[in-house]
Amino acid sequence: MGSIRALTLAGAVAIGAIAPAAAADLLPPPPVVEAPVIAAVDTSGWYLRGDVGVGVNQMSGWRNSFSPNATGSLPAGPVAPGYFGIANSATIDAGVGYQINNWFRADVTGEYRTQAAYRGTEWWACPTCNGGAGLSGGDAYNAGVSSFLMMANGYVDLGTWYGVTPYVGAGVGFVRHTMSGLTDTAIGAATGGLAADTKKTNLAWALMTGLSFNVNDRLKMDLGYRYLNMGTFTSNPIVCADTTSCFFETQSFKLASHDFRLGFRYMLGDVSSGPVLAANAPIFGGPAPAPGPLVRKY
Repeated sequence: MGSIRALTLAGAVAIGAIAPAAAADLLPPPPVVEAPVIAAVDTSGWYLRGDVGVGVNQMSGWRNSFSPNATGSLPAGPVAPGYFGIANSATIDAGVGYQINNWFRADVTGEYRTQAAYRGTEWWACPTCNGGAGLSGGDAYNAGVSSFLMMANGYVDLGTWYGVTPYVGAGVGFVRHTMSGLTDTAIGAATGGLAADTKKTNLAWALMTGLSFNVNDRLKMDLGYRYLNMGTFTSNPIVCADTTSCFFETQSFKLASHDFRLGFRYMLGDVSSGPVLAANAPIFGGPAPAPGPLVRKY
């Protein structure tokens, strides 16, 4: 009987000692680590740019000061324009700009537009032309027109998806036209003439749209379209071979272009390594889940 009591007492003491130790081995739940808050980083800084392309030139409002002569010399009747037009130009430009933020950038560019062939014809009544057959006479005009363009441009980038950024833009500046080698070849008459080279500076403006592609962190490729308005151009007077019946006519027209361009922009300075942790991003905190007890094992 005494031994049973002793064993019972020893068991109670052992259980009392183990219970606090087991309770001490239960750890509190670990803290929850929240996902970091990522702050958007604006891309900004200077860049260099260059473009090449083709300008599909457009003429409109073609006019010639040539008119019927009341004295009876040529032309003897109404003057009617025939064909007139201008060929396309190759374009090349270079410039420097600044990326203000992810949405807006601006640059200044200088552009050369290669010489485009200018052609025109007109017809008028000529009783003495073609050996007195009473047929109409005419003139054929030929020249070359080249241009130098300085523009200030602004662009709005409309967001980036898979490295592709659509954009729209506008520009304003001035264009310096040069018309060289303007000749007048008479059709059905003996006279003709030529004009001195003409240079004229006009206001120019442009509307643009296109796509930018991220080649790498610094280099971007642009595929763009631009409508370019280059104002009205007027030639120097044409001096006839036969000055006794010369009209010293001038020709004028409005010039615009639909430009298709391939360009590259190279970012200068430091390049961002990507998104960064916001200054106020919490590292720990938030409601803790209710995991099962974690028991330390020895």
